[in-house]
Amino acid sequence: MAKGSHIFHSMLNWVLPERCPCCGIITAAGGPFCMECWQKLEFLGPPWCRGCAAPFEFDRGADAYCAACIANPPRHDGIRAAVKYDDLSAQVALRLKYGGKIGLARVIAHQLLRHVPEEKDQLIITPVPLHWTRIWSRSFNQSGLIGKQLADLTGIAFVPDILVRHKRTPSLRGLDPKRRRKAVASAFAVHPKYKGTLKGRKIILIDDVLTTGATSDGCVAVLKRDGAKWVQIFCWARALRGGGGQADIATSFDA
Repeated sequence: MAKGSHIFHSMLNWVLPERCPCCGIITAAGGPFCMECWQKLEFLGPPWCRGCAAPFEFDRGADAYCAACIANPPRHDGIRAAVKYDDLSAQVALRLKYGGKIGLARVIAHQLLRHVPEEKDQLIITPVPLHWTRIWSRSFNQSGLIGKQLADLTGIAFVPDILVRHKRTPSLRGLDPKRRRKAVASAFAVHPKYKGTLKGRKIILIDDVLTTGATSDGCVAVLKRDGAKWVQIFCWARALRGGGGQADIATSFDA
């Protein structure tokens, strides 16, 4: 059985060879990315801001905050992105979101593994929800696919429907922070069956790409209002303003 499966996958790889999710060229066995794109991707990690994880040029200590977080403390308990958002990393998200390449969810989950806390007690993974019209047109929630793969890799509980999206929000492109918050106000709620069950829980909120941060902030506010103790945002890529600070770019990834 195992031998037959191995032969099948070998034949499949020959007929449909693996292609780099960034540029589309056929890749060598051993990894999903071609060497050129792998070297160009800007992976994010310490030293960074304790609040929003914006990268620092030098190590300021584990408890250091960037100027943007000092001026406007975030609701969440940290952002953990695999890579910086740019034209290259955007291709991965676009191929998953609009190209139907759902296998990329596992590729992304593997890159998020290094950010998962060692202490997993009370942890739950849940995605930023889509409005039902988005689900109807796309047939899946890309953040949910990533979350399920991360849960499978870590053994953390995956609860895909903690949050519901009551209204379809407009594009946040060009809106100032106040108008962005207004646009997503009342868009999210905790599903009635989970009301009162989140007290003291720690939640990993999955998004595909973090741009303005308004959508995820709206989700965090709802989760904490219902009792969640700690909410951290995990995403494939995040937009950085001027090389640091909180994300301030709105694109087609708003929903």
